[in-house]
Amino acid sequence: MAILKYAWLSDPDPVWLPLKQACDERFDAFYALPIEQQHETWLKYPHPVPEGTPAGLDVSFDKVPVRDGANVGIKIYRNTEKLKAMGKEKAPLVLVAHGGGWVLGNHDVEEGVCRWIAKETGAVVVDVDYRLAPAYRYPHAINDFYDVFKWCKDNADTLGIDSSLILSCGSSAGANLAAVLPIMARDNKEKGIIGQVLNGPVVCHPKYFPKDKYEYTSWEQNKNASILGKDHMLRCWETYYPATGPDVYANPFLVETMEGLPPALIQITGMDPLRDEAFAYADRLKESGVPVEVATYAGLPHGFYTFPQLEASAIYFKKAASWAKELLARKGWNA
Repeated sequence: MAILKYAWLSDPDPVWLPLKQACDERFDAFYALPIEQQHETWLKYPHPVPEGTPAGLDVSFDKVPVRDGANVGIKIYRNTEKLKAMGKEKAPLVLVAHGGGWVLGNHDVEEGVCRWIAKETGAVVVDVDYRLAPAYRYPHAINDFYDVFKWCKDNADTLGIDSSLILSCGSSAGANLAAVLPIMARDNKEKGIIGQVLNGPVVCHPKYFPKDKYEYTSWEQNKNASILGKDHMLRCWETYYPATGPDVYANPFLVETMEGLPPALIQITGMDPLRDEAFAYADRLKESGVPVEVATYAGLPHGFYTFPQLEASAIYFKKAASWAKELLARKGWNA
């Protein structure tokens, strides 16, 4: 029998236990609602960020026309003070896709990571309010994210960005989009993406995952985990993606080759059904020669960073920002 490398990561962190009961009661009631009502209810929830999350940024909103004639909202974060101090007129761009299983969420979901990255790197951070299932199933979400990427490049002067310094970033289902974007850009010969920040990524429908080649116990081990369990993740997949075939733009793990993809930070939580596919994705990237850093949060559930009282929440956001800052420094951008 093969030795399991990651199973121990599901042992609960003692700091989570006092929060678990109230969290489970809240999410059990939430997930009992029809998908259509979940989004409306989600918007009513506050999305607090850890104490010390950067303020003092310039925040604006805009609309981006996408391929089917619709307009997709974006939220733009700028660290104007840092850019002035640096004497820079153009900054890197970080595109962010929020979490929520492709069925929930809006700009507020990624407030923590957006603010930390903008503060620490001086990059222009653009959070994309892509359209959600079930009204807009695959491939709407990834098409929206890609079209905003293209629009930002086409409007680089207006946005004040350097289109050769772009990072793709996302959490959960948003990390799925953030992983697919560099693949789609590579396939379309679009340049400029130099890094990817994947926080708790969804990278393969379980129906298509090669279980004979990679460790894949987390779906069962964490099937009843707090915040995100097996049944809800399957429900999200079914709502977003018809799974009539292994399309790599929904299942980036299945792409034929990962050669030519940019360096990645992958943040993985131990009590997450998605844990093992994230480790496998890191392995595939490494096998193709892509530099990868993995940050692991043992004993915490998917989306734990929505609890600002946890010390790990601030660490999680700061890690994304520091990794992006170091990557940009290697490209000559010294914030």
